[in-house]
Amino acid sequence: MVRNRSAVVAFVVLTCLLLTGANHNSIWGDAVTDQQRCQKEADYMVKHRQFRHVGPCIGSFEGIGYGGSHPKIGTCTPKYKMILTGDASAQCASGTWVRVRSWRRRAELSPEHRER
Repeated sequence: MVRNRSAVVAFVVLTCLLLTGANHNSIWGDAVTDQQRCQKEADYMVKHRQFRHVGPCIGSFEGIGYGGSHPKIGTCTPKYKMILTGDASAQCASGTWVRVRSWRRRAELSPEHRER
């Protein structure tokens, strides 16, 4: 049997944080806002030519799109009413556009953002 249960729990939590934290920190860097994270993620997708979700979900819902001839290409959108918190595009050298958008539920927003 495990003698020190709290040590095991701490180890599991630390392991989970290390496994999930490494990905988004390398993608988002020092980005704080959803807008900044969307831009960092779009830039990362272009740099590494990975046209898919590349990190944890930004906000409550994240939609990505790629291709097309303009920066405002379509992305997936949430099924339920949410507030758009980030919208960023980046372009590959080949001309391919990438777009990342994020949404949050109203309850997740700070009071000054809820008035939108």
